[in-house]
Amino acid sequence: MSSVLNVTGPAAVRLLTHGRARRVLGAFLKGENTVAGAARELGLDLRVVHRDVLALKAADLLRVVREQKRAGRPVKVYAAAAPAFFVPFSATGAAELSELGAGRTSRYETLFRAAFSREFERLHHEQGGGREWGVRLYLAPEGQVTTDTSYEGADLIDAGVRYQGPLGLILNADATVTLSESEAREVQVELIRLLMRLRPRTLAHDAAGSGRPYLLRLGLVPVTPEERAALS
Repeated sequence: MSSVLNVTGPAAVRLLTHGRARRVLGAFLKGENTVAGAARELGLDLRVVHRDVLALKAADLLRVVREQKRAGRPVKVYAAAAPAFFVPFSATGAAELSELGAGRTSRYETLFRAAFSREFERLHHEQGGGREWGVRLYLAPEGQVTTDTSYEGADLIDAGVRYQGPLGLILNADATVTLSESEAREVQVELIRLLMRLRPRTLAHDAAGSGRPYLLRLGLVPVTPEERAALS
């Protein structure tokens, strides 16, 4: 028997497609927990977690497994109704597959832009030396017309050849490349391997309370020549 619970009920679907409710349910996937324990683990307000727990229980995603005796009212101990959950696309009401993660994608993009802008401005202020930063249009040494951003007076060289901006632990490369199918597959594998190498490091730092969070954007998708030209 599969350990994954297929969820199609409207209330349960709404909760499993809501970011905070998923986080709260996740606090009970590791084992039995109380509302207070989940709130501490997640760093959320106790009242907010209590409301979510009641909603998750009403939707049969959480169950009460026992009660802990204490002075006054006993404390309920909850557990997830299954080790894993699956919400089929057909139950979500979404028009396109991409809508399922659209909310998080939008929040991620917004945070990335804001965090990058904040850090870039700080580095520019520290390292710019009063130089102007702006948009450039020029003929690159390889012969192609190039538009980019850099310091006034910087060499007319693409940042992919030699970066001339402020230095720090930031990178924002929205590149368009031309590749054969086999070359694109090689790039895809390299990016996947990078993510696989970083995952255990992230888990180790999170467990130890060390390091700091970084946003890392990776992507690869084919487009038509007309779509690429429209980016100019």
